[in-house]
Amino acid sequence: MSTKQYHGSCLCSEVGFEVNADPVIVSTCHCKNCKKFTGTVFTTNVVFPAGSARITRGQPFVSTYYDGVQDSQNALTRIFCSRCASPLYNLGGDFGKTLSVFYSALDDFNPPEREHAMVPEVEYYAKDRLGWVVPVAGALQASTKPGR
Repeated sequence: MSTKQYHGSCLCSEVGFEVNADPVIVSTCHCKNCKKFTGTVFTTNVVFPAGSARITRGQPFVSTYYDGVQDSQNALTRIFCSRCASPLYNLGGDFGKTLSVFYSALDDFNPPEREHAMVPEVEYYAKDRLGWVVPVAGALQASTKPGR
């Protein structure tokens, strides 16, 4: 089986990135920090091995925010575009083992051949899911995100 290449970008298209790896897992997160960072009621993340993403254009527009106050005790560096403020991905996931690309930042996030492979397998902080948000069918419902 060959490794897939994924491409992503921000809303204004100034920043582009690619990931050369197969996803480890696809997840959603209902934690306070993810909601605040994205301005949404949950995030959907495609998780890849650490070090598998690289910026391909727009490096001057790449900004970071160190988010060290996580309920899971896992500090993240959040990568986003300083021009349009689009969140792109998080570094430092699983205590440095993974990076999490925001599903919506992927340009090729749901081509037909990947449709079933890109469905979330786990929902983190399901206890904080808003009442009107429907759980993902078949996904593990985790009340928190495991720490160390």
